[in-house]
Amino acid sequence: MKIFVQIASYRDPELIPTIEDCLNKAKNPENLTFGICWQRDETENLSKYQDDSRFRILEHDWKESKGLCWARSLIQKLWRGEDYTLQLDSHHRFAQDWDEKLINMMKLTGSEKPIITSYAAIYEPDNDENINYNCVPFKMIPERFTEQGTILFRPWHIQGNEKLDKPIPARFVSGHFYFTLGVHCHEYKYDPNLYFAGDEISLSIRSYTLGYDLFHPHETVVWHEYTRKGRVKHWDDHTTKKKESGEIKKTWGERDLISKKRLRTMLKEEESDIDLGQYGLGKKRTHHDYELYTGIDFRNRVIHKRALGGEDPKTVSEEEWLRNTLEIITHKEHAEEYVIKAEWGSEDMPEDNYKFWYFGVEDDKEQILFRKDFTPESDPLILRRKLNSFTTIISSSKKPVKWVLWGYSNNVEGGWSKRIEKYI
Repeated sequence: MKIFVQIASYRDPELIPTIEDCLNKAKNPENLTFGICWQRDETENLSKYQDDSRFRILEHDWKESKGLCWARSLIQKLWRGEDYTLQLDSHHRFAQDWDEKLINMMKLTGSEKPIITSYAAIYEPDNDENINYNCVPFKMIPERFTEQGTILFRPWHIQGNEKLDKPIPARFVSGHFYFTLGVHCHEYKYDPNLYFAGDEISLSIRSYTLGYDLFHPHETVVWHEYTRKGRVKHWDDHTTKKKESGEIKKTWGERDLISKKRLRTMLKEEESDIDLGQYGLGKKRTHHDYELYTGIDFRNRVIHKRALGGEDPKTVSEEEWLRNTLEIITHKEHAEEYVIKAEWGSEDMPEDNYKFWYFGVEDDKEQILFRKDFTPESDPLILRRKLNSFTTIISSSKKPVKWVLWGYSNNVEGGWSKRIEKYI
């Protein structure tokens, strides 16, 4: 069984370590082929792979790059009929025998067209030896719509995963980790006019309407570097200054404006005269089928409580879906947005063996208006006390009066450490 590994890399020093770990940890590395869009600068070198028949490499000077989805659209055209495909970024680590595990997960779903996907676990390039290979896997949950019409997602631990024996249903597809049938490269054609933001909601709804069933893995098989430390980002390079100097043709902002309008058209958030053609929705399921399944109303930019709370997705009746939308809209009419900025000292959380930190925002009756759990996997800088602050925006019909930080540690009797409260 051949696997086509898709990697879009932009001036990334982690590209070669990612390739090496992918090969070294595979059960059957001889069955891997790689499609790489290598957007490089003069310091990079991939000569060790360029004569390897397993590698198909598209080489572009970074100045020629038109963004993430442009690169991924080029990679898809390198597919040569491999049975499966794995899409990644260029900064990853892998579980031992990851290829065998993902193929087995595909079979366990019972679906004819499954996609195994999620936000991967976390690693740091300068701390490879301390990767937690037994960490709890993530699911993706929606946080909110942005003003431009995309959805922000965040990772959420899959509770009780140790009791699971197969993948669980998912709403969304992660751009940096999905595994599915190789024919997805042909059926889901990347829109090269999308820039960056919006890639994942496009992957999600278009794959779903093409007849793919979405699943989160019940164990962690891939790790991802989230901080972007030590890497040049596309938007750092493609600036107005460099356009004026003649180094590039369009700024990242110009590409992003076009991208967001195409995305809003595809999501049916607004009407336009844009013809998406082959980059539109599939015909196996409808746009509204996806809304009923996920608990999202794109036109009104509403995310239902079941989605926000991380409940497993399921298709509900039209009546229930409308009722859930109305409940949120009514709440919004009486709600205000509040910016919560929390700062604390390292001395507030002295223990070293925290399982997680609870962060909550409460009203004057100590009702929880917002909750987030900081974990070693999702928030390593906070748990290691290298980052002692957190900022978020909440929408509430009740006024927040304080935030709470409360650690749960194996070193403390009863688990819970001292509760830190600060008034806003």
